[in-house]
Amino acid sequence: MHGSKLNQEATNTYSRSYSAKIIEDFFSRNKEISGQQIISLTPIKQVNFFVLKALFEEWQEEIKKFRSPYFDYKNDDVNQALKSFINTLSKHILIQKENFQPLLEKAVIATLELLNDPAKYYTQELSRTNAADKTRELKGISKYIKLHKALFDDLLIKLDKADNINLAIQQAVQEHSPSDSETEQIVDHFNGTLTLDVLEKQPEIDEILMPEPLDELGEDSRVNESSMIEDINDEFDPVDESQGEGASHSNVNQQYKEDIKTLNQRYEEKEKVKNLAAVHETKSMSDLKNNININQRYMFVNDLFEGNEKDYELAMDEVESCDSFDSSVELLVQNYAKKYAWDMNADEVKELLKVIFKRFR
Repeated sequence: MHGSKLNQEATNTYSRSYSAKIIEDFFSRNKEISGQQIISLTPIKQVNFFVLKALFEEWQEEIKKFRSPYFDYKNDDVNQALKSFINTLSKHILIQKENFQPLLEKAVIATLELLNDPAKYYTQELSRTNAADKTRELKGISKYIKLHKALFDDLLIKLDKADNINLAIQQAVQEHSPSDSETEQIVDHFNGTLTLDVLEKQPEIDEILMPEPLDELGEDSRVNESSMIEDINDEFDPVDESQGEGASHSNVNQQYKEDIKTLNQRYEEKEKVKNLAAVHETKSMSDLKNNININQRYMFVNDLFEGNEKDYELAMDEVESCDSFDSSVELLVQNYAKKYAWDMNADEVKELLKVIFKRFR
């Protein structure tokens, strides 16, 4: 990842061609695409979520059209009515082919930038806003970031303490060790649809021109040097397609029970490893909330509870009072999973279950 430079022209061309293939395949079977279908449109999760991000940004521009000098938009009743309208409309996304293609192309370009040059991606992202609180602005897109999550979390911490934004971004990128398997998997997915070739070509050693010796007059001979070319908010809560309208309560419970069984099996296997690290990892926690670090708390509140801190605190208190892991997960399923339309395969849900599991060891 470090040192990789995108060829912007090749990236734009690839984005158009890749998007065209995806769209042709999908719209040959569908007249429009819904929000739930966007989530599983491509095998690359980051592309799908960046489509939602692009959609949300377009929607923000649409909202501005509601503003008028003739009405009091600061009124509490007006704000509440507008928010209710936005929430309702955001759950009924329906886009036709010609309107969807620009969103997908934008998402593919953003994914390739984040994959190969995250410093450039985050610099551009933060430069788009004039807000003084850059950390808050970055947190606003957290639900859309699925690639290099560790880097994103570290960047949030550094921005909160940094005076120089660009320096904080560079430090975070330099200290981050990307997952080779994650990168290779995404590249493989892109190649599965269209061969990915968007990076600048680096010259071979024997192609690099060396200065010629000094001539008799002592003047340097001139050589040509080759230059390298350098480029929905909480309202859009994505829902797994398998949990669309009409999904039964029993189906949700069954999904969680299957995931809980897998989680139990995974940790039971780890318990067999008799070393100090394993013992520490599975150590019981007497106070659940105090053992959830700040990054985890932020992720749970925003990604699972839609920013509702009261519900999050209540849920953790209720889990703390449960007498077993199974009963605590059943409580979450009954009271929160359906309310917030959790995707039981999401990393955030599995991370929460992992923390709760350790609570009852």
